[in-house]
Amino acid sequence: MMKYRTILLVIIAALVASSCSYEVRTVRSKPKMSMPGGLLYALPRTEICVDVTYCHYDTTGAPFIKFATEMLATDGTLGTYDIKSINLSTRVVADPAQFYYVRPRRMTVQVDSRNLLRSVGMATADLGDANEAATADNGEDMEQHLAPQYNLYDRTDTFYTRSDRPGRPTMVASKKDSRTPRQQALAAAERIGQLQERRQQLLNGESETSYTPEGLRVLLDLIDNQERQLQEQFLGRYITETVRFTYTPLDEKTLIDSQTVVLFYFDPKNGISTKESRDAVPVYLSLRCDNTMRNAARFVKFRVGTFQKGNMNDRNTFKYRSSEQADVEVYSKFFHIKKQLPIAQFGPTMELPYGKIKALFDAHTGDLIYIAN
Repeated sequence: MMKYRTILLVIIAALVASSCSYEVRTVRSKPKMSMPGGLLYALPRTEICVDVTYCHYDTTGAPFIKFATEMLATDGTLGTYDIKSINLSTRVVADPAQFYYVRPRRMTVQVDSRNLLRSVGMATADLGDANEAATADNGEDMEQHLAPQYNLYDRTDTFYTRSDRPGRPTMVASKKDSRTPRQQALAAAERIGQLQERRQQLLNGESETSYTPEGLRVLLDLIDNQERQLQEQFLGRYITETVRFTYTPLDEKTLIDSQTVVLFYFDPKNGISTKESRDAVPVYLSLRCDNTMRNAARFVKFRVGTFQKGNMNDRNTFKYRSSEQADVEVYSKFFHIKKQLPIAQFGPTMELPYGKIKALFDAHTGDLIYIAN
């Protein structure tokens, strides 16, 4: 009787094992037999994204730029570059050195477009658009600038008939403006002053005409547009651009505590550059990690992990990373920015329990956020 009971338990154990006998192997392994019918996934690796927004005036289309300081009382910084803002963020990508091949068999496995493990054992999990949101980059808002197609101070008065084509009037009533550039600039500056005075009157309610709130808003917008077009004759077009720099933190033991690199060079006269020059100031990216999970990583390595060579359990477990927080700083002599961000490759590599489980991973960090039997 005892013998039959033992045989029955062995059969039941074999059936249970066959029901969830998936395999997970590193792509660096050399299996003795072919393993068809599988998929690939990778451990996450964090990249730091630094979005630098800078602004400057494009003076190529400003005919009165040499009169700007005199007539508009500018501070003489036209043509210089200024960093407006710096934003620090992270994105996770597949670590090319940590790819695994999975034979899921009866286990449901979800992998996103980045080859990152999304879920295990969750056939109908509602993941939404988290994958796409995590991989999408911040696109630039391209503002289309509509330059006037005429010169306010070099025009002719014309008469059109019904049969005339645009740009080819029947009669020109006046000749080209013969004023000197300085006279034209002075007239433009006076017109700017009149527009500013008119705006102030409308805002203070000193206008002789009463306007509705909607009409007042339209009138102020017209004044702003006219003033902007006139000021561009002196200052040029105000341009704002955003450049993204990325850096992948190195996970060598000697560099996890601290690592510093030159991210780019900034010159107020020439803007942002990746090359060093005489007047350019280096902008540094620095990472410092307190390694708060040091003890946890040591415990995982020596008490939990099955990564030793020849361990038979190693091929049947899903590997994942638990990210570690790091202080990220971007600084130069002009500014200093600091933010704490999660770095996947700084944390320990762990494994899911073997068997029928349900697990869900964060699409933004790659961390395990849900697990159940």
